[in-house]
Amino acid sequence: MSHPRIARAFRRGLATYRDEARVQAESARRLAEMLVEDGAPARLGRVFEFGCGAGLLTEALTARFEVGDYALNDLLPEAGDRLPEELRPGFRPGPVEALPLEGSFDLIASGATIQWIADPAALLARLTDALAPGGRLLLGGFGRGHFTELVALGAEPAPMSYIDPEGWPALLPDDMEMRAVEARRTRLGFDDLPQLLRHLRATGVTGNARARWGRARMREVEAAWRRDHALSDGRLGLTYDCVHLLARRAHSSR
Repeated sequence: MSHPRIARAFRRGLATYRDEARVQAESARRLAEMLVEDGAPARLGRVFEFGCGAGLLTEALTARFEVGDYALNDLLPEAGDRLPEELRPGFRPGPVEALPLEGSFDLIASGATIQWIADPAALLARLTDALAPGGRLLLGGFGRGHFTELVALGAEPAPMSYIDPEGWPALLPDDMEMRAVEARRTRLGFDDLPQLLRHLRATGVTGNARARWGRARMREVEAAWRRDHALSDGRLGLTYDCVHLLARRAHSSR
């Protein structure tokens, strides 16, 4: 998917993202928790976070760790305005694939961004080169079970890098050691299809859901959704298939 299209979708949802992105917020907290479980030091010298967006992972990391030098990135320049004032000088906008990565980092992290990267293996190679020996890579993404209801009911997905836990080892460079990888599924419930679509728009996901539904089709889709993908309380179900990855670079250089 093109960067301008992704930017348009998330620009529309940036102001409402925090209100609706409760699964992403929980995923960010879990990523920070995985770092603690892996024995990361309480103070991290240099951190780079890409796709910082509304700051959910930024908030989770700074709640758990002291960071000496925090570099942040997002495709949207205006995302920098939503960061705490003390972190704004370290913000650099633009596609992470083309962003110069200067020096070496103790942690490179991202939540709910890697799925938008067309060539994740190439990006992982660049990120690994920017890690200090022993540095950690912390990523939150989604597996192939993500938003399966949309696909089943006719919303054509754009090409996305949905990667299940078992697919990650093959993408990591040779000098990266897998420390932990997990999948966590959550199903949200919505009263009707308009409410569900508003949720998607509020979180920027309309960059992926490319349905073109008129009123009649909307009624048909909602009836089919309620028939085939309802929760136990009858509301429309929507599956989030979150995948969390923690890897560490070898202490010896390549």
